[in-house]
Amino acid sequence: MTTFINPTSDIFIKYLLGSEKNKDLLISFVNAVITDSEFSPIVSVEIKDPFNIKGFPIDKESIVDIKATDETGKRYDIEVQSTGNENFKNRSLYYWAKLYSSQLQEKDFYTKLKPTICINVLNFILFKELDYVHSCFLLREINNLDYVLTDHIILHFLELTKLKDIFKDNKLIRWLLFLKNEGTDEDIMKILIKDDEIIAKAHKEYEHFINDEGLRNLYESRLKWKLDYNTDIEIARQEGIERGREKGREEGREEGREEGKVEEKQSVLIRLLSKKFGLLDNEKKIIKSIHDYEKLDKAIESIIFTAIKDEILTLLK
Repeated sequence: MTTFINPTSDIFIKYLLGSEKNKDLLISFVNAVITDSEFSPIVSVEIKDPFNIKGFPIDKESIVDIKATDETGKRYDIEVQSTGNENFKNRSLYYWAKLYSSQLQEKDFYTKLKPTICINVLNFILFKELDYVHSCFLLREINNLDYVLTDHIILHFLELTKLKDIFKDNKLIRWLLFLKNEGTDEDIMKILIKDDEIIAKAHKEYEHFINDEGLRNLYESRLKWKLDYNTDIEIARQEGIERGREKGREEGREEGREEGKVEEKQSVLIRLLSKKFGLLDNEKKIIKSIHDYEKLDKAIESIIFTAIKDEILTLLK
């Protein structure tokens, strides 16, 4: 029996904050984040695509996030990311743009657009220059930093690895301590749940998750698929590197090495698309005919954001 699950795993976060029965937890977490940046708290939320054990995507490398709207129509998106690098900044902005633009249909007016707030919980350091856990980004006028262009774009980043186990009278810190220590540090958890009903409820939901056979099996199946998926990526990368070396040895020219890098990207893209959507032979030929390294790289980066294969193939044209 599984006695520990990672409290920042996508499936547990979706269960904890994306379930109808836990709307109070979602409201508490969102308010902890936004009030820490001195925005007004929300009163209610409507969860889009609530957690459903039968509909949870085990075999897709998609973003398993929580989407919700508050009583004013503002849109919130919560995502947890275990690994990443500098590219996550662009990815976060790209994903915000897709969420924001998805509000409008072809004949809608811009007045229909509502603020979109993205909350990213990270298990890696993204901003090496900043020594604090919570950073918040808006669009400001460069000569007058008090002047904000719009409140329609707000990006929050919570870097758990920067968190110190110091208890403060701060709701966000308590939430982050929960995500960092649940299941591993009983002493800290006892302190957290002692006088905080919300964190105490989150703790009970964690215990329920561990003791529910269906949820445990889903967690383990998801974890296994992710390990297999990451292995496939590494195999494809190594195969591409080896082909590049072989070409370099055969041709003895820089062109051979560059072509090897392109073939590496082709191989990774084919493997990922085959894993997520399935590929026809003619679609594989299209990918192999593309020798633009940047196009291939952009297509690979975009796989995680789309559920439509043709969107990826269109990027290669």
